[in-house]
Amino acid sequence: MILGTWGAGDDQWDDHVSFACRVGPVAGQDEPAATLVTAGLAHPDSPLFGRKLDREAALQHSRLAEFWQISDFVLEHDPLVRGHVYGH
Repeated sequence: MILGTWGAGDDQWDDHVSFACRVGPVAGQDEPAATLVTAGLAHPDSPLFGRKLDREAALQHSRLAEFWQISDFVLEHDPLVRGHVYGH
């Protein structure tokens, strides 16, 4: 997930920061859970992604709570994502 200012052109993206999480089984839990991972590994670096955070940097970042709010919203409200993750 890329957070930051959105405008026309890569000069508008200097505040972008990328977070990522893995959602799936976690030992000792009945429901899938989200775990922070390094962002943007499947894509080359570009201004669009801004700073790609690894787990340790993401845990310390001031926008972490915002990332989790958006992630939770997608998991709860997008029928395709919800069906894939939770099977219903």
